Amino acid sequence: MISLRARIVNRLLPLTGTKAFFSNPSEAQGKIEKLRQKGPDLPSKRFRRKFEVLEDRVDGYRVFTIAPRAGARTSQHHVLYFHGGGYVMDMSWAHWNFIGRLVDATGASVTVPIYPLAPEQKCEKLIPQMQQLFGQLAEKHGAPNMTVMGDSAGGGLSLALAHALRDSGSPQPGRLILLSPWLDVTATHPDQPELEKYDPIIAISGLRSFGELYAGDLDAKDPRVSPLFGAHDRLPPTQIFTGSADVLLPDSQRIRTALESVGNAVEYHEYSKMFHVWMLIPIPEGKRVMQQIADFILQPT
Repeated sequence: MISLRARIVNRLLPLTGTKAFFSNPSEAQGKIEKLRQKGPDLPSKRFRRKFEVLEDRVDGYRVFTIAPRAGARTSQHHVLYFHGGGYVMDMSWAHWNFIGRLVDATGASVTVPIYPLAPEQKCEKLIPQMQQLFGQLAEKHGAPNMTVMGDSAGGGLSLALAHALRDSGSPQPGRLILLSPWLDVTATHPDQPELEKYDPIIAISGLRSFGELYAGDLDAKDPRVSPLFGAHDRLPPTQIFTGSADVLLPDSQRIRTALESVGNAVEYHEYSKMFHVWMLIPIPEGKRVMQQIADFILQPT
């Protein structure tokens, strides 16, 4: 049964304006310009006091590395985390809150790129940039110790990166974790209109519009844009989380089937009545997910 806190959050989420943003793509350009002026949410002073926070620039974009304070690290694992936001929205406070809880739960360090966004940046350039970043991190931490992880659009980017690494013969991460992943930017699955009625965060019209911005000159079904349509053999063990009231539920269900059909190890979790990216919120269900994530990352390879 869905928790009381989850029900309350579900009622309050429309007040954030995110679903309105996704529901009116014709007005998105002006809103995107305002988002660029505001910039991403950054680690707060409180966050910086609790964790070691390092900032760097890679290929022109900012990269943060979050780790337990000196002497408190208990794991050699390292996570490369891609935030969601339809490829057009930046990091939010909810992402930083989740990342802090991830560091606490695993003892691992986490790299968070503030990656370039659409429409200024397109898929065709972004994936090679993230592949280069992964290569640098793998040299430092060892690819088997790496987990690539992302929510929503960040989940799609995570899978597309895994494809690119495999296809180039580069070392793969030890694990892949997808949270409400957006894997098909066409958003044409027949179940999605009904799911849209219950999801308080995203809408189909915005998914299609923002997917086109991200695709640029590529076809929306190009596996780099919509990695659901790629080949899924020889990928790392994958953990997937979704909810039965998530517009992107069909993406998770289809990638589970596709991965299992070619013999990949998959750990799949579909929570009843939960909405898009609920895993980021410290409600009872989100806390349970964090323990499942920690168990997955820390399990022996």
